[in-house]
Amino acid sequence: MSRFSRRSLFQGLAGVAGGALAAKAGLWPSRAWAQTGEKPALLVVFLQGGYNALFSSANSFATAGTFGVTGSNQRDLGNGLVVDAPTFGTLPAFALSHMATVGVRHGISNHGAAQNACMSDGTRSYALRLAAELGGDASIKCAQLGTRGVPGPRPMENGVSLQVITDMRSTIEALGGSTDTTRPDRAVAEKALGASYTMSAQTLFKSPVLTKELGEGYEAAIETLQKPVRQFSFADLATAYGLANNATTVNSFSSQMAAAELMITAGTNVVIAMDGGWDTHGDRTGANVRNMMTSRILPGLRTFTNRMVNAQGRNVVVAIIGDFARSLPGSDHASALSATVIGKYVKVGTTGRMSDRVQLPAGTPSAPGLWSYLARVLNSPNAPFGANPHTGLVL
Repeated sequence: MSRFSRRSLFQGLAGVAGGALAAKAGLWPSRAWAQTGEKPALLVVFLQGGYNALFSSANSFATAGTFGVTGSNQRDLGNGLVVDAPTFGTLPAFALSHMATVGVRHGISNHGAAQNACMSDGTRSYALRLAAELGGDASIKCAQLGTRGVPGPRPMENGVSLQVITDMRSTIEALGGSTDTTRPDRAVAEKALGASYTMSAQTLFKSPVLTKELGEGYEAAIETLQKPVRQFSFADLATAYGLANNATTVNSFSSQMAAAELMITAGTNVVIAMDGGWDTHGDRTGANVRNMMTSRILPGLRTFTNRMVNAQGRNVVVAIIGDFARSLPGSDHASALSATVIGKYVKVGTTGRMSDRVQLPAGTPSAPGLWSYLARVLNSPNAPFGANPHTGLVL
């Protein structure tokens, strides 16, 4: 995992050319596949601490009135899917007609282990595997938005590494979309990086473990400078997501959603937005998580889904997950998750309806089943996580 920031890109790029030149020489893996039809992209929203099933399986709690679910605050979307009306029920119409709840029965109620299990098999990152599988020619195929780290191991997959986006301005400048005349010329910067590589390549290749993250970041940076100029209007993004015109730092959920749109527009296959504070012990009425969802998550998520999920020429999928659901009676740690997925080829329905005790039926797939489903609705050319077990949720 490497940081993709203004400092690393423009002030500390010595040796960046190493990755790109090594890839061209066959020393480091690099591959780009031509895309036909709609360009696929996945946004993962990870609510660190837990994702209460009242949002994705509201009818599970209506009879007993737990988590504050009543007969009047549910929204039935059809085919067994019932969501929380005051929150998810307010998403755009297209999102509501292309939403599913996907069950993940991982059997883990420990934060660290559950987070890792949702995002990796213990050795390889699901997000990086999928980003590599989707191909394309973007220099950054998998990105973490903001400083909160993605759980689980993150080794490079077929030349694809996880890049950290902390400042949208740096990304726009790197893509050539800035009109700031004080920024370095792209061609000059690339030549300088080539010279730096000549001096540092021997050290990089002699220390492939110690310099792994350095090499990954360098490769992404030099490849980005080699791409054609892409024009972006940050003013338009800022207006859409309610940001100040100069607020390019990725330090809020709305700025993460703006960054997600920016990166997907630039060709990134998988973007991950981590949000903390969801370990909501004692939230028996669900008031705390509803408030966080309403005030912090939904404004940016609503804008993103409205602008991107049904965009022409794209197949953008949103997956909302967390460590696990919250158990009853005290909103503690459950051992399963009901994830929300939104996308063009998502069929309304559920395989993740919780019981009134916040449990999923035996036989419900674990996390690889969710990722195989995501690959399917993204129209991945292959099935890197095996056959999709949620066949009834595909259009």
